[in-house]
Amino acid sequence: MTPDLLQRVKNCKTLPTIPALPLQVLQLCRNEDTDIKRLAELISKDPTFVAKILNVANSSFFGNVRHKVATVTQAITLLGMNSVATLAFCFSLYRDLRRHGRHGFDHARYWRRSLLASVSGRVMGRWLKRADCEEIFLAALLQDLGMLVLSETEGQTYGQLIQRSAHSHQRLVEVERETLGADHAEVGAWLVEQWQLPELLQVAIRCSHDPLQAEVPESFQPIVKCVAVSGRLADIWCDPQMEHAIQEAAGAAHNWLGVDGEAFDSILVKTAEGFLEVAGLFQMDLGNTQDMQSVLERARHFIQTTASA
Repeated sequence: MTPDLLQRVKNCKTLPTIPALPLQVLQLCRNEDTDIKRLAELISKDPTFVAKILNVANSSFFGNVRHKVATVTQAITLLGMNSVATLAFCFSLYRDLRRHGRHGFDHARYWRRSLLASVSGRVMGRWLKRADCEEIFLAALLQDLGMLVLSETEGQTYGQLIQRSAHSHQRLVEVERETLGADHAEVGAWLVEQWQLPELLQVAIRCSHDPLQAEVPESFQPIVKCVAVSGRLADIWCDPQMEHAIQEAAGAAHNWLGVDGEAFDSILVKTAEGFLEVAGLFQMDLGNTQDMQSVLERARHFIQTTASA
């Protein structure tokens, strides 16, 4: 960030803040001596979290179980401590951050893209057989956090930048850099660093528009690339120029993760299926099955037509 922009961000009194309980959960899970009972006791202090974690454990997208999960301890056993910690953090973060965003900022569009990205990121993580799918989910969800920051610090100016971008995410990045000297990925990574979240999350957010930056540690690259592709996949449902978004997403998935043909089609289908379920878990009204399927069918038709041309 430029010194001027950094100072405006630091001086902003309405920046998003990290919720206390999820931070305690994350910190507890980093301790190798933490047991399931202790984590369950902490989560049980918030009945809202309990209800949401149980809903997740009984969902087909996350839990996929045959028998109903009735207790937090059962949910942690099924999902794993890191998964539960990440999901608790996500739920609380959404509850807090949805209050932000003004001056021409389209809150529903922001969360639609963020949640689509997080779902597609997790789907890709599972396709790659990664053990850290929930970390990918969280990083993908947070990759546009800087947009909320800039909407607070820049006011009407940022609303005008969004209008100039015509709801094209790639164009918005260009406009931000031209006008502010930094894009929202850099701003979001700075805030996550202030929150003292893991370096992996900071790097994944900072590199969400360009995962091939030289400073990305080799061990981080799979997650960084998943997050970058997740945003492009989300744009298939969010960018007004759907055909261009498909080409961008397919190219990124192929070049960065080796995803081709049937695998790419499968990831699109599973993203569409998972999105509405996860939106329901977050209690977001971000679309319906018909809308998701309509875009999916158009995307699949375009891919098939292009492949046979």
